[in-house]
Amino acid sequence: MDIIIPPCNDTSHLPAISLGKTTENRCEECGGEISGTAFTCNLCDVWKHIPCADKLNRDLPLEIIHPLHLQHRLQLQWDYQLDFICDKCLYISNCYIYRSSSCDFRLDLTCGSSVSGQLPKDQEPLRFKDGKKKTIFHYSHRHELGFFKYRKVRDEDYDCFWCEKHLLPSEVCYGCAGYCKFYLHQACSDKLPRTLSHSFHPNHPLRLTYTYEYPNCNVCSKWCTTSTPFYVCEICSFRLDFDCAKLSPSLKLDCHHHLLTFFKDFNKNGDEGQDSYCKACGKHCGGASVYRCVQCHFSLHLKCVVPSSATHKYHRHPLTMMELIREDDSEKYYCDVCENERNSKDPVYYCQSCTFIAHIQCVLDQLIFCPAMDQLHVFVFHLLSDKMILRIDVLASAVRHRILGK
Repeated sequence: MDIIIPPCNDTSHLPAISLGKTTENRCEECGGEISGTAFTCNLCDVWKHIPCADKLNRDLPLEIIHPLHLQHRLQLQWDYQLDFICDKCLYISNCYIYRSSSCDFRLDLTCGSSVSGQLPKDQEPLRFKDGKKKTIFHYSHRHELGFFKYRKVRDEDYDCFWCEKHLLPSEVCYGCAGYCKFYLHQACSDKLPRTLSHSFHPNHPLRLTYTYEYPNCNVCSKWCTTSTPFYVCEICSFRLDFDCAKLSPSLKLDCHHHLLTFFKDFNKNGDEGQDSYCKACGKHCGGASVYRCVQCHFSLHLKCVVPSSATHKYHRHPLTMMELIREDDSEKYYCDVCENERNSKDPVYYCQSCTFIAHIQCVLDQLIFCPAMDQLHVFVFHLLSDKMILRIDVLASAVRHRILGK
């Protein structure tokens, strides 16, 4: 087994360790110059010659018998692709792992190097009476979920599948590590609805399920992976993936009798369908952000219906339309106009001079266009062949005169 110990002594930095080429660094171990390929830790910015790192193998056994698992020998392995939950500390880990080839017992490098056979007392609620880590079968996932404590092991943060907020350091969660990367806050585990009544399919209820096949969502056309659940109508086979199930209509325009729902990066594959083209400009919606009525196959580009800037009578600064803004980690977000809760995934009008944020609807209901705006849109409706068609005429000078008196 060819295991080479990298340059950094901090095991939490293992995901940041790689082989690279340099001519301007010195070896952390011997102090000599490095010319060519060597090990480096991108977080610590330290380097080691490959032979110098290899010398450390003598201090790290490739096979151990650990007091917590006397029945099997544990072999040292390297696996950067898959995460695992250490059976001693219960933290999520990756890269170096002591594991048994006969069972699923695993230790991270730190716990495997410890000779202590004592389990941490504060972890008793997370274990069965025999000391094994607790696992559950949850209705939202096909595999067992294990209890674990979170720590950051990769560049990206891990998010809860339900609330989509980051897992916090040392927070107790459920998880299916490895290929699935399915995680739930302990507090979110009972919040996923088993059945759902949704505006995208108002005639029938939807039931949460998962499948070994790869069905596509009837709303966004994306394929539903086998590691994530989706909602299905048992009467007409309508399918709704979990991301679309979290969406809700939020915008009312005079051009359509239903509320419209915001979709970011809609139809990336450029598929042809009834709602593939914007009813305002006639152009394809592939990959664009749109407002849609799913029931009526009615789509409008975001930029065709929402001005890029505006002002509001209750705020002195100009407002900029933004599809996504970076916000805090609070549980709820509110509109500063109506003071009602808003969906953090919907576009907003945002003041770049302060923290004023408003629903698109709240600004459109009382719209005063910014004089500096390039175009002003007037909505003109025509009823053609039993279909409501929206035409946008750019009448900037006339509208400025009417609204702004200029």
